[in-house]
Amino acid sequence: MTTDNSDTNKKRITKIILNQLAKSIYGTEVYCEHIRSIKRGWYLYNSDEMLFIGININDAFDYLKSRQIPSSDSADSKEMLSILTEKFPNCIFTDVAKIRPLQKYIHKKIYVALDKKYSKTSILEALAIYTQSITYCEQLAAGGHRIDLKGKPCEVISQLHQNDAKARLAGEKAMRPVKKKKTKKCITPLPVPELDELIVGKMEVCVKISELPADSRTLRNGWEEFIIDTKGQLVKIAVRPRTWKKLQKALHEFPSWVAHIRGKMGKHVKGSFELLTPGMQIFEKKLKI
Repeated sequence: MTTDNSDTNKKRITKIILNQLAKSIYGTEVYCEHIRSIKRGWYLYNSDEMLFIGININDAFDYLKSRQIPSSDSADSKEMLSILTEKFPNCIFTDVAKIRPLQKYIHKKIYVALDKKYSKTSILEALAIYTQSITYCEQLAAGGHRIDLKGKPCEVISQLHQNDAKARLAGEKAMRPVKKKKTKKCITPLPVPELDELIVGKMEVCVKISELPADSRTLRNGWEEFIIDTKGQLVKIAVRPRTWKKLQKALHEFPSWVAHIRGKMGKHVKGSFELLTPGMQIFEKKLKI
């Protein structure tokens, strides 16, 4: 009896490999992440967009492979420009007499319109050839309206952009090359210090109240226990008898007051935690006249 070992012989896909493939298709700003909330699985994060690409890492890898188009990433700027003139004949023209200034940030709309098959960088590089020509600058300097992907007027050319185009035509400014995204530098994590090199510290939580808790209960040892709702987070606090008396005294002596209760955060359970070893300071609030 024979067994199919094709799955076992298949190269193991790691998160690093998955991200390398995603970046080769969509650019350096994207990354893949596995999350357990919402719909559990692998997601592709691209700018402010989140796309589900598979339940497991192999499914995610297969999805990205299916989106990989050899002609897209290998195409140079001129080839990419030819693709744009073919896909958007009412917006990007080969006939220089028809050239009109394009809508601002139109590369983002092109990226979506082409089903994200080409990277934003390759689109920007192609548009740099188109928009940095003498004819385009002349149209920009003349003012009027920009056009969208359908060739319809969409927004007025600002005076600032007109002046900028005139300066380039006059030779006062150089034609701008495409703005390339800065690659993020890999931050080397700090080495983990030895235990004897660590500085000992403590974390405290401060809860502020300006009213005497009405639902308190007295414990066996005379301590007073109450619960504070801090915008959805419930905090259980137990204070000494003399501390509780200070709160009662403030209620009667001060027209307005605030108490700062500090302590260590105890075990967190379902949106609540207990404040351990609480200490309290009470301040009178001066009324503004």
